[in-house]
Amino acid sequence: MRSPARSLAGNLRWTRSGTVWADWRLRALPYGFRPDKDKHEVRALHQALFRALPGESLLLGLCSGLDPAAVVERMLDGVELDLCPDWAAECEATLDSLDEIGPGQRVFWLSVPLADGRASDRLLEPLRAAAADLRDSLALPRAGIPDSDLVRRLEQARKVAEGIPAPFSPKPATPAQMVWLHLHAQQRGLFLDMDLPDPDARRDLAGQLLTPRSGATLPEPLLDEGGQSDLSRRDVRAFNPLTRRYLKVDQPGRADDAPPSYQSMLVLSDVPAEGMVFPGSEFVGRIDECGLDVDWAMRLQVRSSDQVAAQNRRALVNLNEQYGQREGEISHGLNALDQAAADLAEYARVLESDKLEVEVQATTIFCVAAPTPAEVNDQARSLSDYLGAAGFKITQPLGYQEDLWWAMQPGAPANKAVREFAQITTSRALAATVPLASTELGDNKGSLLGLNISTGRPGVVLHDIAGAATRDVSGSLAIAGELGAGKSLTLKKLAGDVVDRGGRVICADRTPMGEYANWARSVTQATVVDINAPKVSLDPLRLFGAAAGSRVTQSFLTPLLNIAPTSERGVLISDVLDPAYLHEHGITGLGSLQSHLKYGCQLAGAHELARTMNVFARRDFGNVIFDESLPPLQPNTPAVVIRTHTLELPTRTELEHEHLFAQMRLEKIFGRAMYALIAALARQICFSDTGILGLFVVDEAHHITASPEGEREIVDFVRDGRKHRAAVALGSHDPEEDFGSPTLRGLIPTRILMRHRDKTLAKRGLAWLDMEPDDDLVELLTEGTSPVGPGGVEEHRRGEAFLRDSSGNVGRVKVLAPCVAARNEAVRTSPPERRHSSAAEL
Repeated sequence: MRSPARSLAGNLRWTRSGTVWADWRLRALPYGFRPDKDKHEVRALHQALFRALPGESLLLGLCSGLDPAAVVERMLDGVELDLCPDWAAECEATLDSLDEIGPGQRVFWLSVPLADGRASDRLLEPLRAAAADLRDSLALPRAGIPDSDLVRRLEQARKVAEGIPAPFSPKPATPAQMVWLHLHAQQRGLFLDMDLPDPDARRDLAGQLLTPRSGATLPEPLLDEGGQSDLSRRDVRAFNPLTRRYLKVDQPGRADDAPPSYQSMLVLSDVPAEGMVFPGSEFVGRIDECGLDVDWAMRLQVRSSDQVAAQNRRALVNLNEQYGQREGEISHGLNALDQAAADLAEYARVLESDKLEVEVQATTIFCVAAPTPAEVNDQARSLSDYLGAAGFKITQPLGYQEDLWWAMQPGAPANKAVREFAQITTSRALAATVPLASTELGDNKGSLLGLNISTGRPGVVLHDIAGAATRDVSGSLAIAGELGAGKSLTLKKLAGDVVDRGGRVICADRTPMGEYANWARSVTQATVVDINAPKVSLDPLRLFGAAAGSRVTQSFLTPLLNIAPTSERGVLISDVLDPAYLHEHGITGLGSLQSHLKYGCQLAGAHELARTMNVFARRDFGNVIFDESLPPLQPNTPAVVIRTHTLELPTRTELEHEHLFAQMRLEKIFGRAMYALIAALARQICFSDTGILGLFVVDEAHHITASPEGEREIVDFVRDGRKHRAAVALGSHDPEEDFGSPTLRGLIPTRILMRHRDKTLAKRGLAWLDMEPDDDLVELLTEGTSPVGPGGVEEHRRGEAFLRDSSGNVGRVKVLAPCVAARNEAVRTSPPERRHSSAAEL
């Protein structure tokens, strides 16, 4: 048999059998760890898809490699490399890392034969196909497709696409993609596939190479069932076909000496006797969980309930005749007839209960492939065992391997094998297999967060903080996990990516060792501010001027001095911080403001207010705000780290009980106000230039969210950050307690949950991801996520987590540390204090 396609145009293929097929790529629906409610919605959409398909169709799910160069191209999108050499180096190193990992993706394909729109098509199309074959055999030039036929067939295809439910986003396949599919079928298991051509890519090299210039672009395969050509004369005598249930696929037309592909086709022959329970019956949609590269195909034949009703009536007449023939007979035959009658009645009831229901004859084919017969036989056994454990029986039919291989090719007519192994069911029952299911995570471009490990096929997860605004979502994210789970590494990796891509980072570092300060010095020219020993001032009036600084200053002084905004002292602060008042009296900072209140202000209560401010100004920790001999912070450096390890914070009990609040130490009062000020400074700096991405990193976020003022600043940051190309990255242990109010938790779309061995915290974390914290998920998080052994966490298991991306998709990821060696070291360890003399500690 020759390849069925003789001509390609648009998303159409004219076949040698005289039919015209239309091809689309479909988008799989998010599934994976979605709650049951969403899974039922996905099933309903599949049911609508099966009902929309006209008669015969072919649905494919194909394993495709993911070219590391294509991933890196998406990482480079929107970045000026001349200005970001460190990002260019990281992307170059990523190429080698991804090449070792070999990530992949699954491509979903729909091919439908178009109906004969005119009565003459039934005669003309086969004649044209026969004439094309004759011209090929006589080495004559091929005749083109008439323009009128092309326009008419494209309109037919458009109408079919309109019936496909919109969530599947059917995209017409290009001729280059059709060629890719044709070649993919011939070289499965050899890792020779090019990247799937993408017409939307900036540089679609695969599309340029695979776009057909003539019919010779579709090379003919050489098929050898059982690999008989591998046998010597001596082996032929002992040939046992039962041990050679595979197909040897060779490509004689290739210029290079490519090895053959050994492929084994397995077909579904039976389903669990007790029926398929949904959710849990998605044996096609979850096939990637078997850990093998499995291509699958579903040959479908759809008939309306009216067509089926007539056939059921004939079947009922035949059944009654058999009852009459066996009347008076005592045998097991009557039991079989009773079961057949019950099945027929149930089937008729289902079809009659829903007039829109259809009958689907589905032949489900799986294909595994390898470079050697032994490997493909091992894969076939593993796949059979995997599905068999769930009650699904698949067979490796002897003598049908070639027929089943052709059945997986668009344009090939249905053959005997397709009809013999067809399972007759309804659209609702078939939808329970959820073939078009996806666990894809992340964004279309951005920095490489890590690998998608939701199934046995690793994919890549990109995170685009800067591009969130164009998608009308927030770029902010939060990470929860126990101590040592990898929160800090992930935060530093993401922050480093922002810096390398030309952005700006502000961090609050409360670690005594200066973890973030040391990291920042290692990756860029960082400004490090030590609250207890400052060399620059964080006075907002001096940083931002009277107009912008006065608002930040008032928000700082209100909690510091424990003043109600509308009280007499609150009104006084508002008056003296009016920009006009500041300009009139030459006040440029909080130090000069205090002096003015003490000596030059005639407003009532000014002197007492100055004395209260002096309580903090004369302490060593107050120098960072009130000492005007210090130069102000220059916020335009790539990274600003504010060390807060000496600050104390009030407990929740002290904040909630008035008598304890009144007795709080000065250090705690100042610490509470200072954390809120840091958030306000970060917001002001990140919002100052919308041309530069700004990221505010807060590890141990409860230090800021514990106070109403700090949480309010974070909420405002998250709400307005999208408009200013700015985002917040929070890290802590308990999302329910540490990430503020339900409002703040709800505003952050991207959520990462790392290992939690405490079941209570694990359940809270899963609920934070909008997942149902059942026993299986809790066990997966507490025991199966970066498990801690006697020697700690093994290197290849580090960084595992659950991810809820900005689109609400949930899956499992493995966070990857930076690929550049120096960056990798920086996020993992704390470099020596003076390792980078180019970074000034200020």
